[in-house]
Amino acid sequence: MTNSEPDNGKNRDELVQRLELMEAMIAEGRQYTGRNSWIFVLWGVVDLVAMSWQYYFPHFGGRWAWPICLPAGVVLTLAGKAVQRRAPGYSKNEECSRVMSVWGMAGLAMGIYVASAMLTHFDWQFSYMAAILMMIGIAHGISAAILRWRMQGLTAAVYWAGGVAILAFNSWRATNVIWLIEMCVVMIAFGLYATRVEPTGSRMKGARA
Repeated sequence: MTNSEPDNGKNRDELVQRLELMEAMIAEGRQYTGRNSWIFVLWGVVDLVAMSWQYYFPHFGGRWAWPICLPAGVVLTLAGKAVQRRAPGYSKNEECSRVMSVWGMAGLAMGIYVASAMLTHFDWQFSYMAAILMMIGIAHGISAAILRWRMQGLTAAVYWAGGVAILAFNSWRATNVIWLIEMCVVMIAFGLYATRVEPTGSRMKGARA
């Protein structure tokens, strides 16, 4: 009779090793998000500057606030990423590549959408503002699913709630308040929170932050 216990023990060891590898990859994916969380903070600041310029200084080229601030944000993001890639120790695994792809495609879609709305003069509609929050929420939601990160999933839910609220209130005052909250409380706050992600997967075992 064949003794299957050694095989079972070997299979268990292989399963444990695979689980540990998956946890390590997910932890590195979160760390990668943390290293790039400055982008969330940057874009939160860019949006706040554009809003402040448009609403508090309308006589100083207020209508050019978004057309100037958005390209400036893109240039700063690309410059920051170029510097970051040259930094020693920069690397990414499969999970990092997936997260990067999600945000890369989301950024491309957002750029096309915003530019099209501005060129066709539909960027004044409530649905335009709500759709931006929905798209950002989708990117956060997909990233949260890949990294099994509850906090980022909650962030996605807050963006979706903001998009729904803009359509429900159907008012510019409410839209401005909602947008301000999303940029300050969600965009910047999550960016600062993500910088606190530990460099190892020590939190992964038995915890899902």
